[in-house]
Amino acid sequence: MTSTIVTLLAIILLLAFAFFKTKAAKPKAGQFHNDGRRKTFKDFQKEQLENDPDGVYGEAATFKTLTSICNDDGRKFVLMKNLYIPSHGGTTEIDALLLHQSGIYVLETKNISGEITGTLEEERWHQRMNARTTHTFHNPIQQNAGHIRALRHFLKENFSKSDLNVDELPVFSAIVFSDRCVLKGIPTSPKVSGSSLDVNWIILHIFQLQKKLSNIIKNQKTILETEQLESLYWKLKPCAMANEKTRAEHRAYIQSKHR
Repeated sequence: MTSTIVTLLAIILLLAFAFFKTKAAKPKAGQFHNDGRRKTFKDFQKEQLENDPDGVYGEAATFKTLTSICNDDGRKFVLMKNLYIPSHGGTTEIDALLLHQSGIYVLETKNISGEITGTLEEERWHQRMNARTTHTFHNPIQQNAGHIRALRHFLKENFSKSDLNVDELPVFSAIVFSDRCVLKGIPTSPKVSGSSLDVNWIILHIFQLQKKLSNIIKNQKTILETEQLESLYWKLKPCAMANEKTRAEHRAYIQSKHR
């Protein structure tokens, strides 16, 4: 009887020890806030964006949305990214390119945070992080317009009018900002008086991309045959296969332009 009681007491003590040790253990790193609150899925999403200096998450989200839009539309399409197009003795880089039977959609992704301000004609826009920190970056509307001009020129050199009339090919510009920035006072419609731009463009956040771009694509008629779409892809594919030398030359070219 006595040995049974001792055994039970020993078991109770072991369980109590294990319980208090578990309570005192530190929570797994990264799962809790500093004040002890457990992080939610939205918290993890926010951290993923904040720890994405190269914009990989933003580009991935954009590509996922584009794929969803095109699958819903039902027509044929091809998605390409990071194309280095010849331009004025150097190259210009297109972040994302959607080749669709309704036309070509050129996307410039801005995976940045802060308050974004700028006008249609300003060469540099401003990114205000806080009261002391402000950065500038090239006007993305003008930047993507330059990409489109280089793209049209490249296609004209590679297609005859009998194969594909590039001048009549609709090309759309979309500047996609991350959902963690605030767009303040920037132009959001191409219908701006005095505009010198010759492209159709929109500015939006990633969360708006599904609805807005879907509406644009749905309202465009089919103008490219399957063979023409495939031909566009094969002509542009070498531009998406840049080696490190080409990328380094591109960075040097951009730096020389903006000194």
